[in-house]
Amino acid sequence: MTSQSQQSDPFAHLILSRKRKLYKFAHFDSYKNCFSHARGSDPVILRSQLKPWLKGKKTTLELAAGNAQFSLELARRNQDKSFIAVDIKSDRLYTSAKQALVEGIDNIAFVRMNMHELDSVFTKSSIDEIWLTFPDPFLRKRSVRRRLTHPHFLEQYQKVLAKKGSLKFKTDNRQLFLWSLEQFVEQKWQITELVFDLHESSLPACYKVMTHYERRYTHQDIPINYCQVV
Repeated sequence: MTSQSQQSDPFAHLILSRKRKLYKFAHFDSYKNCFSHARGSDPVILRSQLKPWLKGKKTTLELAAGNAQFSLELARRNQDKSFIAVDIKSDRLYTSAKQALVEGIDNIAFVRMNMHELDSVFTKSSIDEIWLTFPDPFLRKRSVRRRLTHPHFLEQYQKVLAKKGSLKFKTDNRQLFLWSLEQFVEQKWQITELVFDLHESSLPACYKVMTHYERRYTHQDIPINYCQVV
């Protein structure tokens, strides 16, 4: 039931939403598995903070992780590996960060940072696997450079990936996917896995762990495009 004050104030829901975000921001910064890196700040600090979470294990990095349900489920299934979920907004990461603490899952960390800082925060050849899961397609021409498969991002990924590391990418957006395949080829990446309907493929079940958006798209019978490049 809507309260009388909410009915009389058309902006009440916006105020409430803002309060919820501020609440999540505050708790994110207090959780022991959460870290923030301001653009231009010393990356060495974040590296030292993350070191205990890596523990010398093979490391998977999810970029534009959103609420990080995907990374959290992979962390549950693979206790012998480390996972880092990265997004620009901490309120998105908050829910999975809290759930990881509740379940005692100690092989995953959550990082709020700008994607442009990737190769300054993560050292050369330090990441074994990168997942790009449903990044914003930025379909307008003027926004092309913001796509996470743009060559200037691919250059960063090459720096931080280990010698036998891989980049895995899934999206519902066919236009972005086809454009991205062109970028991979032009930048000399080798495509080792490629399907245009992930959930109808014979690829490993862990690839099919669903993100929040992926679940919505599959319910709408929208096929999920997937590729792996090295």
